[in-house]
Amino acid sequence: MNVAIILAGGKGERFGGEVPKQFVVLHGRRVMDYAIKAFEQHPDIEKIILVVPANWQAEILHEYPEHTIVLGGQTRRESSYNGLLACPPGTEKVLFHDAARPFLDYDTIQRTLVALDTADAVDTAIPATDTIIEVKDGIITDMPVRDNLFQGQTPQGFRYDIILKAHETVFIDTTDDIRLVREMGIPCKSVAGSHFNFKITSSNDLYMAERVTQVSAKKVARPLDMEGKRVLIFGGTGGIGSALTKRLQAGDALVTSLGSEIDLAQNTLPDSLIKDWDIIIHSAGVFIKEPFSELSVEAWDEVMNVNLRSAFLVAQLALKTMKNGGWLTFVGSSSSHRGRTSQSVYAASKAALNNLTQSLAEEFLDYGICVNCINPPRTDTPMRHRAFPGENRELLADPNQVAEDILRYCSGPETGHIVNLKYESQFRVKR
Repeated sequence: MNVAIILAGGKGERFGGEVPKQFVVLHGRRVMDYAIKAFEQHPDIEKIILVVPANWQAEILHEYPEHTIVLGGQTRRESSYNGLLACPPGTEKVLFHDAARPFLDYDTIQRTLVALDTADAVDTAIPATDTIIEVKDGIITDMPVRDNLFQGQTPQGFRYDIILKAHETVFIDTTDDIRLVREMGIPCKSVAGSHFNFKITSSNDLYMAERVTQVSAKKVARPLDMEGKRVLIFGGTGGIGSALTKRLQAGDALVTSLGSEIDLAQNTLPDSLIKDWDIIIHSAGVFIKEPFSELSVEAWDEVMNVNLRSAFLVAQLALKTMKNGGWLTFVGSSSSHRGRTSQSVYAASKAALNNLTQSLAEEFLDYGICVNCINPPRTDTPMRHRAFPGENRELLADPNQVAEDILRYCSGPETGHIVNLKYESQFRVKR
């Protein structure tokens, strides 16, 4: 039997927050949830053991009743040993993984398991990219050759009987299980890890993790199966909205596509929209390009009402109509992360949409509703043409490609993602 032990017993003191880093919410899910999902999706992992602090034990047990929940120790070594003692009879291979490393992938797990066919202990590692120096009292005492230096990661894999013996016979202070086996004189193999598989130890790391989720989520290439899905699109007659409608109809979805017949500046949406929906997409938007000195409060209100306040109404509609869960997807803009001259109100409305998405994603978890915001790049749409006449269209994204990527977030478990779409074709002008 192959067992994964996820170590989430740390207090996260270096992280500096009240909540330990492994329990911090990252795009609608706790950091540790990502690693759990990675092991759950690997067919050769037959059991998962979660080692957690005492004050989190009841909550994690409630969320993961199918897994074994074990109380953590005072040290990393004690937590590892507690996890080992919880392994069932017949355990052959065991993989230890830090809960604060959310971006574990299938291939890394596979490399570790395969290496254990011929080795007793395996560490995952990546080459050191910086020069490593040894310093004592502020003076450099050594500069090892970087070619032979690697950064150890997790998972660390072991033959069960070997690592259990190491814990019970080797008595040294260590925060690393592989060191115990090396002290027994047993060769330890190394396999490739991943630069994305970094450990979150500070608020800066959490910022990087948020960016990684945007990139990794964009790479998801699952087949789109929209047959029979009940889909409501606001702004369905615009450039991206039209592309979404056509793609969904081609996939035999049941699409209701709304344009100007719905006034999104009103305080309510029509009662006729209270139906069972699987997917709701908010693609409506107003773009006003004016210097701030010439911007009227009426224009400000128009943009904010359609681009932002209507998102509040659409989210309320999702809560009323998605009784069995579903997907609420907002279509934002690249202006959300960089305000541009003469676009102050538009950029402000789209930036607010990003924050609204992340807040809703956390609140909607209990309802089974996934909430994401997809920010397309400059796209070849009629609205773009009106605002920027004479622009080189070779630098604009294809709305059909944008629609395809948006729809990837209308299925699957991703929630709380703010995805900034980018396409290489936009940076390659044909000559």
